[in-house]
Amino acid sequence: MKRAITIIWLSAWTAFFVSAQDYFPIDIPFQVGGRQLAFPLAGGLNNPQLNAVDLNNDGRLDLYIFDRTGNVQLTFLNTGTPGQVSYTYAPSYEKQFPVGLVDWVELRDYNGDGIMDLFAQAAAYSPFQGIIVFRGYYQDNRITFEQVPFSNPDNVLEFTLYNGARTQVYVSNVDYPAFDDMDCDGDLDILTFNPSGGYIEYYQNQSVEDGYGRDSLIYELVEDCWGGIFESGINIEIGLASAPGDCFNFQNEIVVERHPGSTFLTFDADNDGDKELILGDISFNSLNFLINGGDCEQAWIVDQDPTFPSYDVPVDLPVFPVAFYLDVNNDGKKDLLAAPNASNISENYDVLWYYENVNTTEEPAFEYRRQDLLVNDMLDFGTAANPAFVDYNADGLLDLVVGNGGYYQQFGERDSRLLLFENIGTASSPAFELVDENFLNLDVFDDYYSFVPAFGDLDNDGDLDILVGETLGRLFYAENTAGPGNPMAFGAWQYNYMDIFIGALSAPYIVDLNRDGLPDLLVGERTGNINYFQNVGTPSEPMFLPSSDQAPNVFALGNINTAVPGAITGYSSPIILDQEGTYVLVTGTEAGQLEFYNNIEGNITGTFHLVTDKMGGIKTGRRTRPAVADIDNDGKLEMIVGNERGGLTAYQTNLFLDSTSPSREAGNSLQIELFPNPAREMATIRLNSLGLKQLELYNLAGQLVLARQWEGEELGVPTAALPEGVYWVKVVSEGGVAVGKLVVRR
Repeated sequence: MKRAITIIWLSAWTAFFVSAQDYFPIDIPFQVGGRQLAFPLAGGLNNPQLNAVDLNNDGRLDLYIFDRTGNVQLTFLNTGTPGQVSYTYAPSYEKQFPVGLVDWVELRDYNGDGIMDLFAQAAAYSPFQGIIVFRGYYQDNRITFEQVPFSNPDNVLEFTLYNGARTQVYVSNVDYPAFDDMDCDGDLDILTFNPSGGYIEYYQNQSVEDGYGRDSLIYELVEDCWGGIFESGINIEIGLASAPGDCFNFQNEIVVERHPGSTFLTFDADNDGDKELILGDISFNSLNFLINGGDCEQAWIVDQDPTFPSYDVPVDLPVFPVAFYLDVNNDGKKDLLAAPNASNISENYDVLWYYENVNTTEEPAFEYRRQDLLVNDMLDFGTAANPAFVDYNADGLLDLVVGNGGYYQQFGERDSRLLLFENIGTASSPAFELVDENFLNLDVFDDYYSFVPAFGDLDNDGDLDILVGETLGRLFYAENTAGPGNPMAFGAWQYNYMDIFIGALSAPYIVDLNRDGLPDLLVGERTGNINYFQNVGTPSEPMFLPSSDQAPNVFALGNINTAVPGAITGYSSPIILDQEGTYVLVTGTEAGQLEFYNNIEGNITGTFHLVTDKMGGIKTGRRTRPAVADIDNDGKLEMIVGNERGGLTAYQTNLFLDSTSPSREAGNSLQIELFPNPAREMATIRLNSLGLKQLELYNLAGQLVLARQWEGEELGVPTAALPEGVYWVKVVSEGGVAVGKLVVRR
């Protein structure tokens, strides 16, 4: 009965602490190539959209980035001096921005109050594609936003049709439109492509004309052929009209059936008042610079540079580039930046091309500087990041292994691998350095990618072996032949381990879920269920039946499905935590949250209890993958989370590795004694409890390193072969569960 009471107390305590508050981001030093990264845990970039904004009302323009991959918002404070690009990642400001934004976001001051307002794609709020608007203001010197209401149920920006009816200003969710003063009257107009493609629609803001100043958003469609140009989608060069007010005749042109996707950047490049246009197209890698030979009343594109800037290093971004114009080096002149605009099919590391403006803002001239601005100061592994903690060199400090989905290569190829970061810090202050960017040489398997590593002692020889999931749904296995207490040394890779096949994108985790002394497998997958494979072998020879439909395996462990309602994919990636003898499950999701479950003990074939689907308030972008350990030896668990953008974020949780909880304080009478502590060659465990006892010894990553059964009060535990460090001792007996901390020193 006491055991049942302990579990009930613990479940309530765990649910309270998991749900009660958000986890806060933490900084951990990382070095790559001997250089300290400025913001390694910012989460990576794939499709960044850059906007200048004063985040903290100090008069300096900071940086807001919206990444189309995962619809993630990132905020950076400007810490640079004139001529210097320098930013500090400041995630606390991200919560100041509206939630639920998708596809594209642009910050513009539409009402002239000196504070940036926000224009965004309405797809998350509306059944059709359009524009929503938020007015910016400061509260406690932090920018904040409130939605601007419009006279329609979906609060989207409207315009008046020729017949007097009103409908939304259409913007494809693939595009990146322009909000700028095109007619030189001070208010913001809109350029966007016609839904059928080819011609640019010009929506003129009538706020000034109607006597409202700049504080209103009153739009009319005044041109359906802005600049006279036509974009075929087949040729990088656009068709030009022969005279102002004319439209290019595309009758002899090959055109696509519908508009596939384009991006806009408008600015006055020759100081004549009207606006030029930089156009990106989903079919091409380059930017097309269109020169406006007209005026504020009538735009007329007269020339083009389809490989802009052709006078320097042209932009070459696979695929679908988008351009931005802002001062990133604090010299008072706006610079040119370019990024890919297509999710999952474009360049995923060299994603932010930076061209310094070496002339003036009025008549800019751009010189190429680099392709990885900001990204070079982040941990970014291309697409997807799958972390796992392990002490690979047996020094008592937990290291980090990260598998990635792959770096972009042409023709759909992926450069996928494992990367090893050694912990070069101390027991209380971790710091990591990249020591092997192709750990265990998995990149030789050209047909496989999206590697997900997991470590565990599958053959009961005292060291941790490795399993790696991959895109086709099978598993790689390599045996650690080093022996207990030695740096890892792996044998040859074996593909298709135990013939296990789960469909697609296997994400393994090794844990003795049924507590029979044999390590089992949990394998997440693309559809969102979690497969349980029970070990039916022996301690030294594990055995798994290959199909999760075959008992004692379970196809949908706990009846978990991480896919959101209506979706067919969920990208589950489970891990198990042991909280004072009671298992809880954490899994990543496609939506970007972490789900937390309990009610697992003795219920493997039943339904687990979902405590929260937003564990710690974490949402770092799509396809999250957690790794949890106490890496600073404070008794609390830290969490590193990978995401689809190929980056990592880190959080301090409020969970205790030693599971200190009200359940123990409420009268769990089992007391454990450990001596000597610290131990060198041998430690003794004493527990005043009758009957058979089960000892489990875990390292700081929560990995089982030693298991013993005994009867009597005392058990001698050899520690000479264990790496130095902190270990957590758990003893299960008829009287309940006892836990303690053991330190091993030399």
